[in-house]
Amino acid sequence: MTALRILIGSTPVGPLGSGIGGGVELTLHNLVLGLSDRGHRVEVMAPENSLHVGQHTHHIAGTLQPLGHLAQRNEAICIPPHSVLANMWAFAREQQHRFDVIVNLAYDWLPLYISNTFHVLLHI
Repeated sequence: MTALRILIGSTPVGPLGSGIGGGVELTLHNLVLGLSDRGHRVEVMAPENSLHVGQHTHHIAGTLQPLGHLAQRNEAICIPPHSVLANMWAFAREQQHRFDVIVNLAYDWLPLYISNTFHVLLHI
């Protein structure tokens, strides 16, 4: 099996290790360990002040994303100014040529779905 170069995007709600990301943090950690054990090169992009995970953790600056599940059901979820979410995906777009796979573990699927940000967007 050929080793893949994988970039995993963490949740934009808090730094890895803070616990704010809940199950996303645990899932990311387990994915990195499992994929790395199988010989893949795994890098992570996460908010500033995150713990180091994978072969390289890219610490992305910006305003953290408000937790969507705390909003009222009829409230819009907004991306704040100087958003870490927007900055993470700008980084991914700029670096996509370095990776075979980019995995998004956040809930921000809609901006990726409705844009032409990446060359290929796979829906599973």
